[in-house]
Formats: sequence, C-alpha cells, structure tokens
Amino acid sequence: MDELNVQKLYVRFFDVDMKNNEAIPIGEINIKEKNIQQEIIPVVFITNDVFKNLDKNKIEDLAKHIKQEIEFIYPKISDKKIKEIQFDCDWTISTRSKYFYLLNIVEKQNPTLLVSATIRLHQIKDKTKTGIPPIKKGVLMYYATSNPLDFKEENSILENKLAENYCKEIQNYPIALDIALPIYSWAIIENQVGEKRLLNGIRNDMLKDTSIYQPIKPNFYLVKKDHYLHGNYIYEDFTIKTEEVTTTQLEQASTFLKNKIINQELNTIFYQLDSSNLSHYSIQNLKNISK
Repeated sequence: MDELNVQKLYVRFFDVDMKNNEAIPIGEINIKEKNIQQEIIPVVFITNDVFKNLDKNKIEDLAKHIKQEIEFIYPKISDKKIKEIQFDCDWTISTRSKYFYLLNIVEKQNPTLLVSATIRLHQIKDKTKTGIPPIKKGVLMYYATSNPLDFKEENSILENKLAENYCKEIQNYPIALDIALPIYSWAIIENQVGEKRLLNGIRNDMLKDTSIYQPIKPNFYLVKKDHYLHGNYIYEDFTIKTEEVTTTQLEQASTFLKNKIINQELNTIFYQLDSSNLSHYSIQNLKNISK
C-alpha cells in the first residue's frame, strides 16, 4: 500500500438483512488495530429483502441506525473524520424506489458527508430500467460478468469483451464514477451430481500436483484422490474450475474505461485487499493500471 501510495480504503463494516421482521446489522467487521495512514470509507451492504419488507417510515429509522452503527465502529479503525459512506446493494426494479429513498434520507441527515454507491455492470447497461441512484458519485464494479455456478469455459470474474458490451455508453452515465477492478480468485467445485460451490483464494499454481489434480482443459481439473484444499475436504472425481484475472486483462479493462469515463478525476480501486491477492501482481503493474 505504501509503494502504491494508497490514499483510501473502502472497508465493509457490516451487512444489513432481515431477521425476525427487523432490518439488523450482520457480519460486523472485527477490528484489531487502528489505521493511521489511509482515509477509511465505511461500506454497508444491504440485501434486497430489506427493501421488500420495510415501508418508508422504517427506512428512515434504518438510515439513522446505520449511521449510529458506523459511528460506533469507526473510532476503532480511524481517528480521522468520516468524509464518505458507501452503500452496496444490487437493487432491482422492484426495490429501487425504497433504496433510492434511503440514499436520499442518509444524504439529508448527513449533509457534510459524501454518500456514494456501488454500480454493477447491468445497472450501467440497463440504466433506463434499473434507474440511476440519487448520489453524486458511484463505483463501477467492473467484474462478475457472469454466474460462476454456470460452470462454463468463460471466466465469470471478468470477460473484457462482455464487460465492454455492458459499458458501451458509459460516457453518458450522469454520475461521476470510479472503477473497481478484480484481483481476487476462486475455484468452483462440482461434485458428481452437479452440485457446485465456491472456494475463495484458489489459483492454478495451487493445483500443479498431477498426482492429485488431473488437468482436463485450461483451468479445469479432475480430482484424483480425497484431500484437503484450503481447509475444505475435496473428494475424488470432483471437478475444479479455477478463475483468476491476469495483468493483461486488468490493463485492457483499465485502458478501455479511462478512454470512456470522462471524470475530471478517476480513482482505481482493487478488489479485494488481501496479501495473497496482491502477491500475484507486481507493484509496477498495479501502478501502471491505476495511473
């Protein structure tokens, strides 16, 4: 982070989901020490179920409760003043009015804060249907181009041609956008009856042992014997598909977006911050992609 001159960290503080007919925080972050260098931007993920079950009066209460929860957590991680809060929600046509109402309420309750939100690829392409959130700034999540559980040969994390198709008219999007690029990896594990699950942090170089993994085709392996992989028990005859994003793919994505997005300032965010993820990309490569 020092070599990359990282100025900001977007940190997921908690999620909000429904439980016993109430919207409550779940999965709250566990903070062990303060960050004295970077600006910390709290990120809150909200499920669509929340907006399906709450009326507008309760959404006003939710906005207050979210701010209170953030203010409870924030001093544990930073002594700096909060400048921005980011919301993450894969809103739909049926939930957008309530989600956008929440964004409006948060902004009115906190006029000194920048309220930003994540924007997914389909929400760029179908902006007329999905709507445009009432905020001044968004972060384009330039990944998750398909469903990993489809188990196709394409890379579900990022296929640049598909992503570019979503963003053909991104220069006309009326909100300033930063870009978030993927540096994470995972494996999709399929058992003998076609059931699938994701296992984070797996890359091809972890499956080189041909006594355990038999290559079938690029990024696909047949498991030859029962064993543990990243603490998960994998059985013989399971199939593994690995997905990761190359430096070349990231450079292509960055070049495309920088030629399309017309902000005065464009920030690049790498998702997600993890030592094992960062070790697969050189500092110079990441500098070139983000400059």
